[in-house]
Amino acid sequence: MSDSTILAIGDPGRAPVEIGPGAPTFHPDSADHELTECAVPGAQVRAASVRGLMHRYQRQPRQDRFSVVYDDASRTLVIAVCDGVSQFELSHEAAAFVAADTPRAYLNHRGWLPAVAEVNERLTRFADEAALRPRLLALLADSRMATTLAAVAIRLDGERPVASMAWTDDTSVWYLVDGGWELLTQPPDQQDNGGLHSSRVRALPHPDPRVSVTERELAGGALFITTDGVGQPLRDARQVQETLAQWWATPPDIFTFARQVAFARKAHVDDRTVVGVWFDQQ
Repeated sequence: MSDSTILAIGDPGRAPVEIGPGAPTFHPDSADHELTECAVPGAQVRAASVRGLMHRYQRQPRQDRFSVVYDDASRTLVIAVCDGVSQFELSHEAAAFVAADTPRAYLNHRGWLPAVAEVNERLTRFADEAALRPRLLALLADSRMATTLAAVAIRLDGERPVASMAWTDDTSVWYLVDGGWELLTQPPDQQDNGGLHSSRVRALPHPDPRVSVTERELAGGALFITTDGVGQPLRDARQVQETLAQWWATPPDIFTFARQVAFARKAHVDDRTVVGVWFDQQ
């Protein structure tokens, strides 16, 4: 990777240049990058998922996944973003399974709690069966998998968009309006639960999944569903907030958006995934 291909926010550090693309992984079903763009009545969508520097260095697959589905009959846009838990070898498969299955489950149940419960049950069976499959290399004997989830169903049939959100753990949803960022989802360990706070992670699959749900009417602007590779620096750094607000004031072309999602910043080497939804001005 040459310097000319890198977009940096602040000090990029040495890793983006020194690591470069990295060797191929032992998982031929896992592409390094995934992009998509679409337009639906009332909104424009850009989505990009980029393999992080640490996974390139360690020859591990990109563990982030996303999906974008539009239901014409109800004018509902359903988005799922998943971040595989890094210590398990097959977490990219869990992320892919949940991202692919979540829109179907939501449109079937029309509610997040039963939808996530069904996806969790199906993922549990999928994970159990993974142990029986042959591996490309004997060293990939670990068949465990887990993933976080942030999902949004955006109803576009009214005067204003209404976003119904569900999430586990630290995958997040952000609202950009009038140049400022608002975090619409709080990690479970930061939520107010009667004064009790927990740092336990309950990624899927889990026998007792912890799912948070909320709903918000939106007045224009744009909504962004992100994995922690972007959500963490967005939470912590004003420079990142200001730069991304400027870059994403309007929907970029998809290849520019992918480069922006992959921005270089020292010590931030995780996978990067963002699905952005820009709403038409009323």
